[in-house]
Amino acid sequence: MSSILLKSRSLGVLLIHGFTSSPEQMLPFAQELNKYGITCLLPRLSGHENLPDSLENVKAEDWLQDAEKGFKQLRTEVEHVVIAGHSLGGTLALYLAQHYSKEDGLVAAGVINPAVRLTPEQRRAITFGRFYEKKLDISMKPFRALRKTIDSVRNDLKHVKVPVIIFASSEDELIPHAYQQWLFDRLRTTKFFITLPQEGHSPSPEAAEVIIKTFLVLVDTLL
Repeated sequence: MSSILLKSRSLGVLLIHGFTSSPEQMLPFAQELNKYGITCLLPRLSGHENLPDSLENVKAEDWLQDAEKGFKQLRTEVEHVVIAGHSLGGTLALYLAQHYSKEDGLVAAGVINPAVRLTPEQRRAITFGRFYEKKLDISMKPFRALRKTIDSVRNDLKHVKVPVIIFASSEDELIPHAYQQWLFDRLRTTKFFITLPQEGHSPSPEAAEVIIKTFLVLVDTLL
C-alpha cells in the first residue's frame, strides 16, 4: 500500500479516497489542510494500484486493514487524528470510528457522501451480476467486496465512538441525500450534518472550499 504523507504539527488528518479512485483525489484537501499546519496521510487502498485489473482479487478485509494501518501510521506522527473520507473512504472512516476513541488519539470522523447503504437497484445489480460476468466479461468481485464493506459498517453504526461530521451532496447521483440523513439519524454520538447544495457525488472545487472551512471550524471545537 503506497501513500502520501504531508508532515506538520501534532494534529493529523487521515484522508481516504473512494472506490476506483486514488490518493490524488484527496490531495487538494491535504494541501489546503497542510497550510494550517496539519499533517495529512493519504493511503492508497488495496486493489487501486493498477485499475481496473488490480481490483480483481481485493477483499473487504483488505480495505478495513488499510484503514487501520493508515490510522496507526499517522498516530506515530501526531498526537491527535481526525479521519476524513469520500464515499468508500467515508465508510472506512466510520469503521475506524467504531473501533477507536479519543483515548486512542482519534478526535473525529469527517465523511463526504459516505457509502453506508446501497440503493435497491445497486444491490440487485451486484446480487445478480454473476449471471452477466462471463457474458459481458465484467468481474463483480470488487463490487461484492464493496457491498460487504458497506454492510459490515452499517450494521455497527451504534458503536461509533467519536463525533461525526457528515457532508452530503443534495444531487448525489450514486448515494441519495436521504441516505445520509438516515445515517445521521442512527448515529448515537455528537454529530453534524452539512448539505452541499447542487453538488454531485464528487464535490466541485467550490464545495471543497466549504468542506475544508467548515471542517476546520468544527474540528477546532472538538480538540
